[in-house]
Amino acid sequence: MINEESSSSPQRLYGRIWRWHFFAALIVIPFVLWQSVTGALYLWHRELAALAYPELLSVVPRSERATYEQQLRTASEHHPGKRIDGIEIPDDPARSTAVFFRDDNELAYPAFVNPYTGEYLGAVASTRWIAGLTRGLHGGWPIKPLGSYLLELGASWAIVMILTGLYLWWPRNAQSLAGLLYPRLHSGSRTFWRDLHSTAGVYFSVIVLAFLFSALPWTTFWGDRILQPIQRATGQVSPTAMFFGGGADHHHTAHSDSSAVDNDHARHSTAKLSLDELVAKARAAGAVGTIEVRLNTDMSLVGVRNQRPRAANEVLLQLDPRSGAVVGKAVWEDYPLIPKIVSTGIDLHEGTFFGRANQIFNTIVALALMWLSVTGFVGWYKRRPQGGLAVPARRELTFPKPVIAAGAGLCVMLPLLGASVLGIAIVDRVFGRYLGARS
Repeated sequence: MINEESSSSPQRLYGRIWRWHFFAALIVIPFVLWQSVTGALYLWHRELAALAYPELLSVVPRSERATYEQQLRTASEHHPGKRIDGIEIPDDPARSTAVFFRDDNELAYPAFVNPYTGEYLGAVASTRWIAGLTRGLHGGWPIKPLGSYLLELGASWAIVMILTGLYLWWPRNAQSLAGLLYPRLHSGSRTFWRDLHSTAGVYFSVIVLAFLFSALPWTTFWGDRILQPIQRATGQVSPTAMFFGGGADHHHTAHSDSSAVDNDHARHSTAKLSLDELVAKARAAGAVGTIEVRLNTDMSLVGVRNQRPRAANEVLLQLDPRSGAVVGKAVWEDYPLIPKIVSTGIDLHEGTFFGRANQIFNTIVALALMWLSVTGFVGWYKRRPQGGLAVPARRELTFPKPVIAAGAGLCVMLPLLGASVLGIAIVDRVFGRYLGARS
């Protein structure tokens, strides 16, 4: 007999890619929905906080101001025994000063002081502070490090889902653009929902890939255990990590554990130079706009950073708390290549690089990801056989060398993905007959 479909046929390869696309979707859909919702909320956390806590954030400007020392003292008196995590001094005259503390669960929360009267305005619990809560949930809190591992795994499989989806979409003897760039309207509901999924996916595929790769430096495994050792070995350490501790390039990750100090100790360490004098020194050294003041755990240095939409415009300073001398300064030109790439990716990911347009665009991407999840599920549900999962049949296949090389390279670059692929392949080999017919 003549074997009409060899083990290396395009039909079998298409079926196997479709099978892995299905497995990827099972893993990815919960991750995508979680990350899309928490990410979209974080994009608008400033606007949401202004609506939720206007009495804490907004003040009436006056001619006279309370000293920063007085403001810090006032906030500390209302939170005795709590560790100071950072002091945010805004450049907006209608905004209050925010002093960040750590609660008993090691989560940061803000207390607000009127910069003109020195009056204590109140605080927001860490679980209600929109910026910290949404960022924490987006990064895997409260089950770190496991949460971060799971989110990294989800991001890795999302990359697989996009790449396999592009393969499935790729035109093969197409006679028109219907079903490729826009959905077919008169081919039945099953085809319509599939086209809604695939056409939206192809428009956003490259953008979503960029989002996923830009998020990897934040992860506990890939970011801390792969990227950071590479940066140290190649002399590519970010000034942010050197000045403020924490991850390689988390230039917007304010209020990290490395800066938390006891209130009394903090005031004692800066006794020879007041907080106002230190702020003046930082301003003179180039820290313009809204600034964040943080103290190192060993009390030897004071860290100051001006918060800007782009890392390229930030200034990082280290000051001697006794003399106010600038003992360390870093600007964009001091960033090595890898931190520059990662920091720019973070700015784009967080929606600050292009201002409001960036926020709106990222929100559209988040909505598109939700759309892809919904249409993918509906399309599967309409196509599935009664009582089955509609998984493509598992057929013996000799993979083309380019496919093997691409898959192996991706698994090496993303070790958690590689481990999970191995596990799923074993399960599929043993139990694949229960998920789809094998031939």
